[in-house]
Amino acid sequence: MIHPFQVLKREGTLNETVRQAFIGAYGKRGAEAFDAVLDGRVKKYRDYFVVVGNTDEYFIEGDFCSCAASRYGVDCWHTLAVKIAEAAGKYETYDMWYYLHGVDEEEEDYSSAAPQTEQ
Repeated sequence: MIHPFQVLKREGTLNETVRQAFIGAYGKRGAEAFDAVLDGRVKKYRDYFVVVGNTDEYFIEGDFCSCAASRYGVDCWHTLAVKIAEAAGKYETYDMWYYLHGVDEEEEDYSSAAPQTEQ
């Protein structure tokens, strides 16, 4: 069996062949992850990725995910979705820090400030 990421590289797009490769390798987890990427539910912020799940938004950093399944040591589909999105180059990019409940009004915005140099 060819690894699904090799199938994605060969096909060069997210199509049914690639979807079936991920389902074959990861089962329901592969289907959920693939569909999330296809639906545009993977977002890259300055600090980490966010995947819009079925009931909430989850942040992913490396192999860590903030979902309940991941906290119990179960491989969740959110981390797989990020890996697929990165390989396919299919995610929304936000040049901002991620806040669960919107912008942090207390936090100063440093993004437009010029870097300070020592004299």
